[in-house]
Amino acid sequence: DAVVLAGDDHVFINVLGRPFRVSAASFFQVNTRMAAALVKHLLTNLPISPNANLLDVYCGVGLFSAFLAPHVKQLIGVESSLSACEDFAFNLDEFDNVELYEGAAEEILPAFVGRIDNSPYILVDPPRAGLDVRAMDALLALRPGMIAYISCDPSTLARDTARLIAGGYRLKQVAPFDLFPQTYHIESISIFEAM
Repeated sequence: DAVVLAGDDHVFINVLGRPFRVSAASFFQVNTRMAAALVKHLLTNLPISPNANLLDVYCGVGLFSAFLAPHVKQLIGVESSLSACEDFAFNLDEFDNVELYEGAAEEILPAFVGRIDNSPYILVDPPRAGLDVRAMDALLALRPGMIAYISCDPSTLARDTARLIAGGYRLKQVAPFDLFPQTYHIESISIFEAM
């Protein structure tokens, strides 16, 4: 747990001209130039419609949600970190079409099965371990028309890609992003379509 000895317990980080409150215990991409590139890529390559629902799973402080919420009927965030949830609520307070559920994806997603219609889009940005088996099962049961998978680990992305393909999805595209130059770390956005 973070202990603040002096000053504020948060900072504001700008991405594409939008400030995000990020508390000491919350995660945020440290390479803000590439974080902006990730956002732009999603906005360009995720064909969302104003009548659609979008689930942002592992939504963090709302980096992607803040830019996607204006383009959808309803955005539902799922996040397990209390600190990130508090930042998300602050960062997306202006939107009436946003809900946030605090808890582990593998516990929250099964509750949505049968409750969310309109072929939702799902954005997942899991930790390095990738998607938990229960979260993956619930995601497949929701049967979204499209899944955007942001990954920071090629090996867990490969494992989860195999699961998604076996579950009836087609990998439409993968785009790499070098957030940590001169290291072996690579971020990517993969877009999957239901077959």
